[in-house]
Amino acid sequence: MSTKLAILASCSVLLGGCFWATTKSEGEALRKDVTKLQEQMAAKQKALDDQIVQLQQVLDDSSKLLKRNSADLGADVDQLRNDVRTANGLVTTINNSINELKTAFEAYRKQHDARLDQLEQRLGQLESGKPSASSSPDDLWKLGSTAFEAARYNDAIDIFKRLAQSFPTHERADDAVYFRGQSHTNLKDWERSIGVYQILLDKYPDSALTDDGLYFAALAAQQLKQCTEARTYLGIIKSRYPKSNVTKQATDLDATLKKDAKTKAKCSA
Repeated sequence: MSTKLAILASCSVLLGGCFWATTKSEGEALRKDVTKLQEQMAAKQKALDDQIVQLQQVLDDSSKLLKRNSADLGADVDQLRNDVRTANGLVTTINNSINELKTAFEAYRKQHDARLDQLEQRLGQLESGKPSASSSPDDLWKLGSTAFEAARYNDAIDIFKRLAQSFPTHERADDAVYFRGQSHTNLKDWERSIGVYQILLDKYPDSALTDDGLYFAALAAQQLKQCTEARTYLGIIKSRYPKSNVTKQATDLDATLKKDAKTKAKCSA
């Protein structure tokens, strides 16, 4: 088996899911981020409440001063007017301070609510294994990989298809097509797997996985007893990917197909 195929196999068999470890770790990190943001929001809310209580007390004291001076008819008129002006100014300043605090906190809350919603959404995706309408290509790759490693091949097919179709230029787009084909292969849906590997060849001929895809297309065609078609895929590996890691496997398979060509039970075409 080629180096690339061996790596894929070791991830799946020996490690029990290379992708899942990464996804689980990220999920734990996101949960910590969500908790931290919630704690920050609670601390900010308490600080605002405390300041409002303090300012409200000063406001009440100022109002009492106004009432007391207004009732004290024996006081000096000029002094009373000065006290009233001072108290009125203090009341206005306090009201402005309260409004500024509320405005600042509201801006803070909206900013962190948006971030909190984003984190909760991503965490929900990781925990449910299902993408959302706003899933990024990286999210789709991780979700698709997790589904693939868990042998949820139908889910993996849908997710990888969406990644490749929605983000065809993303660095993982070709990998998504390949693993979509692998999912069909694992379901023994030979015709669909061949179709996907053909898409990989057509759209991403320079992908590091295209030669592997052609090899699996040949294996699928062999399962369908389409030996001529299978040998065509192997011929493409030989002509277009002479340094392929699956060259030996392709050569051996081609020899087998050539030998079986006249046996109807093995090759119908």
